Amino acid sequence: MFVMIYKTNRKKEAGNVLFLILVGVMLFGALSFTVAQMLRTGDAEGVGERKASVLADEILATAHQYRQAVQALRISNSCEDEDISFENSTVGGYTHTPVASDNCKLFHTDGGGLSYIAPSTEYGDGSDWVFNGSNIVDNIGTTAPDLIAILPNINLVVCNAINDKMGITALGNDATIDFSKFTDTYSSTQTIDFAAGFAAGCLDYVNSGDNYFFYQVLIAR
Repeated sequence: MFVMIYKTNRKKEAGNVLFLILVGVMLFGALSFTVAQMLRTGDAEGVGERKASVLADEILATAHQYRQAVQALRISNSCEDEDISFENSTVGGYTHTPVASDNCKLFHTDGGGLSYIAPSTEYGDGSDWVFNGSNIVDNIGTTAPDLIAILPNINLVVCNAINDKMGITALGNDATIDFSKFTDTYSSTQTIDFAAGFAAGCLDYVNSGDNYFFYQVLIAR
């Protein structure tokens, strides 16, 4: 009789342990889902800031990749500043005049070797990158217009995270930025004020409300 009771108790204990393990797995799954949702939506301020930091790193990494590829076109492919082309199969408006050589195209296997990837909607409203040669970046290079990449309409928290990483302590603003696409000609249309000598950073475009944009100098001229 004693042996039978002992075996029965052991079965009950095993059942209880299995039940507790299942409960633990369910709780862990629920916690993981909640954290994932917070990371995606930024419901908690602290998590939102961490997510913004990750997004800022992604933007800066993409911009650095563009800059490095453009420099390679100039050095390795002997492309002149005016010959660089941003034609791609995703975003129109970059048809180069005269027709650009494939080895001077950023988004061509014979050129920069990059593929254009549309920006994440987590950055802002999902606006495409703008490659531009009509702005003079303040205190960068000479007074000639620079070749730059612009990512418009990003979220303020991401904008601030970018500036923090760049060592920019104050959010500047500008009401006169040219967002035209580069097709072969540089023109001194506008100046990006408050750049303060930074080759990359984020500013508030106040021409029609607050619209935050990131810029990266590709060629300082």
